[in-house]
Amino acid sequence: MEDALKGQFYEFFCYNELIQNDENIKIVKANYAERKVNGNFIHSNEGKIIFSSRGIAIAEFDVLGIKNNTLYWWEITRSKKLDSKGVKGLKKKLALLDKVFEKYEKLFCLIIPFEIEGELPFKYKIIPEPDYDEFFNNGYFKFNKKIKNCISLTEFEKKSSNYDYIDDIIAYSHDYFDNKNYDVLEVLQNILLVERLYDINEIKKSRFRYFDVKNYTSGFIEIINNQIYMNGVSLQSKRQEKIVCEIFTLLKRLEYVIQ
Repeated sequence: MEDALKGQFYEFFCYNELIQNDENIKIVKANYAERKVNGNFIHSNEGKIIFSSRGIAIAEFDVLGIKNNTLYWWEITRSKKLDSKGVKGLKKKLALLDKVFEKYEKLFCLIIPFEIEGELPFKYKIIPEPDYDEFFNNGYFKFNKKIKNCISLTEFEKKSSNYDYIDDIIAYSHDYFDNKNYDVLEVLQNILLVERLYDINEIKKSRFRYFDVKNYTSGFIEIINNQIYMNGVSLQSKRQEKIVCEIFTLLKRLEYVIQ
């Protein structure tokens, strides 16, 4: 519990530092704002910035900012090691930003409190940890007054492109299943933005093929009485919720009715 609180306070602390030291960049208000319910960008209850497409959450960002034609993105972590999974996660988010803000240059920086193990493939900045006892004793974190110069999430979203995640799934799925372009798997493996492909021509039927890009596995999906089964196993867990949303959103987008 205390470690989780330290992580949250460290994020607030770094957010405050960025506002003070990068005052020419319009940083998105996120860590204290009310939850936004409309649009592709929303605030999570923890103050993160979440990008969703057609109601499907795609990625979560710590701090975003904008200046002229450049988009700034910071991720904050207290982890002492960034493994291959963490690197892939950052690449996925960068690939998403390339699509959502296609006309902007992207500058990414990882914020850490100390040097970490291994060589980092990204630019990073060290911001030492604060005195956590001060925050724990006060029970709150006070933001710098310069936060008033930030940009709202609503204004930030107006600068984005009209990216549709489901359209990407459809395009890549056609490429793989219909055009037999297996090279697309290598592209998707590198960025993991689209994690699953579906046989679009067969999806309106109760049974159709899928390919899991992330785990490099394949199989069949069945829809029985509005319940989705993957290789005979019902998809009911929170972790599988995204797959269910993808399939029903695809059906709606394609205006298909299950046969």
